[in-house]
Amino acid sequence: MQKIWVFVLMAVSVPSAVADSSLGIHGMVIDNAGKPVRGAMVKATEGGKTVTRFTHADGRYEIALPAGTYDLTVEAYGFNPKREKDKDPSQAGETNFTLTPGFSVARLTSAELQSLLPDNSQTRFIRGACTICHSFAYIQHKSGYTAQEWAAFIPTMTGGRLASPVFTPAGMKAVSQALETYFGPDSPYLGPSADPPKPQQVAHAELSDAVLNGTFHEYVIPGGLTSMPHSILADRNGDAWFSGRLVARFEAGPEKFDEYPVRGSHTGVVGKDGLIWMTVPHLGLASVDPVTGKVATYRIADLKTPEGVGFQASIVGTHTPAVDREGNIWCSGSSVWKFDVKTKQYQEYKIPLPATAPKNSVEHWDQVPGEESRMVAEGTFYDIRVDSKDQVWVSAFSMGELIRLDPATGETKAFYAPDSPSIRGIEIDAHDDVWFASYDGNSLGKLDPRTGTFKLFHPPTRYAMPYGIVADRKTGDIWFADLNGNHITRFREKTGQFDEFPIPSSESTTRFIDLDDKGRVWFTEWMNGKIGYLDPGPASDKP
Repeated sequence: MQKIWVFVLMAVSVPSAVADSSLGIHGMVIDNAGKPVRGAMVKATEGGKTVTRFTHADGRYEIALPAGTYDLTVEAYGFNPKREKDKDPSQAGETNFTLTPGFSVARLTSAELQSLLPDNSQTRFIRGACTICHSFAYIQHKSGYTAQEWAAFIPTMTGGRLASPVFTPAGMKAVSQALETYFGPDSPYLGPSADPPKPQQVAHAELSDAVLNGTFHEYVIPGGLTSMPHSILADRNGDAWFSGRLVARFEAGPEKFDEYPVRGSHTGVVGKDGLIWMTVPHLGLASVDPVTGKVATYRIADLKTPEGVGFQASIVGTHTPAVDREGNIWCSGSSVWKFDVKTKQYQEYKIPLPATAPKNSVEHWDQVPGEESRMVAEGTFYDIRVDSKDQVWVSAFSMGELIRLDPATGETKAFYAPDSPSIRGIEIDAHDDVWFASYDGNSLGKLDPRTGTFKLFHPPTRYAMPYGIVADRKTGDIWFADLNGNHITRFREKTGQFDEFPIPSSESTTRFIDLDDKGRVWFTEWMNGKIGYLDPGPASDKP
C-alpha cells in the first residue's frame, strides 16, 4: 500500500454531519435607512471552514452550525462589508447587522470589471493572453503598472508555481501596451487615480429567488494557496477527489483530507472499476484505489514534457479524462488517447484540425500582426466526453469547435459553434445532446448532433465565462462554473431560468466541477487554496 497522508481539518465538539439542528446563528441585515437587504452573504468561519447563507427579501438569515466560535462577515453589492467576531451558535438571541452604502472597484467581480471595458482588439488580446488562466480581477491587483512594468512582471508572475508565460518580443509589447491602456496609471475607472465608476455603469446581475435557498461550505486544503486545486469529482461514497500539489480526497463525513503521491495531476473521473483516474499531463494517467490507497501510473511513451511543471504541461500532454461503456479511459490533450484498462495500453487518435481558424476565435484574438498565434500550441483538445453510443466528443478550445470521433472507423466530424470564440468544458446529457461552455462567447451552448443545430443560452451576468459543465440526470438541469462571474450556475432548460450562486470567496477562478448523488455541487478555488460544495436547497423560486 502506498503511504497516505491524513489531515484533519479542524476539531469541533459536534461533527457537522450530525450537528444539532437547534444550534445556529440567525438575525437580520438592514441598510442605514432601516430597509432589509436582500441577497446579502452571511459567512460564518471557524478555522479552515466557512459556511455561507443568503438573506431573504425580508433581510433575515439563518445558518445551522455545530458548536464552536465563529467569525461572521456580511457582504452585499453596493454596501461596505461588516464583521463580528467570536459568535457562539449555542447562545440565544439574534445577530443583526446594519450596512452602510459603499462602492469599490476592488470588490467587483471580473465580469463586472469587464463590463467597464470596451470590446476591441486590445481588450480581446488581453482576454486571449491573460484570461486563459485567470480573471480580470487579478490584473486589477497590479493596477497602475506602466507597459515597462507589465513587461518586467509577466515573465515572473507565476513565481515558479506554474510554467511562466512565453511571448515573443512583439507579443510582449502588444500585451504590455494593452494592459497599460486599460489597467495603467492613466486608465479610466481601473487606474489608481481614476474616478470610480458609478454603480449604474457596472453590469451587475441580481440574484434569483432560488439562489437564496443555497448554502455554501468551503474548506482550506492542505498546502493552502500553494496547492492550486484545479478540478474536482465526487465518488460513489459522496467524497470529493481533487487535483493540486498531490491528488487528494476530502472525506465529507468526518471532514478530513487524505493525500496520495501523484504530482502534477489535472482532472479526474471515477472509472467503471471504481478507481479514481487522473490525467497527469507530463505522464499520461494515474489511478488511485479509494479502498486500499494503491497508486499506479501509466506513461504514454512518446510524451516528452518535463515533469514538475504542473497542469500547464497539458498543452503537450493529457488534459481531461472520460469513461466509455467498457470502462476504458479516454483522454483529451495534445491528441486524443484511449487507454485500455485490461491491456494497460494506449491507442492514439490523431484528429485533424483546420488550417485556418474561424475569424471570431481566440486563435485570431491572440495573434500579433506578422506572427503566428500562441494558441496553436495550446492543445487543441480541451475537454472530452463519451456518449451512450460510445461516440467520443472533444472540444478544440481556441477554435470554438466541437469534434465527434467514431472510434470504430476513425472518422471525425467537426461542428463549429456560433458566436463561440473558444470552448472549454463539454457534457453529454441523458438525450445525447452535447452541452458546451462558450467561454469567451459568455454563454452556455447546446448541440443537437442529430440535426447539427445549435442553441445558445446567455446567463444574466453579461460577461460570464462558463468553464466546467455537469448535467443532473435526475432533473435535467445543467450546472457550470462561471470563472469570470465567480458563480456556480444552474440552468433549468424547461423554464429557461438561470440561477447564479455567487461563490463566497472572491476571485476563486473555479474550473471543473462535479455533482454528487445528494445534489451537492463540488468545486475548487484554484487561486484561493480551497475546495467546497454548494447545497442549492429547494429549486423553487420561493425561498
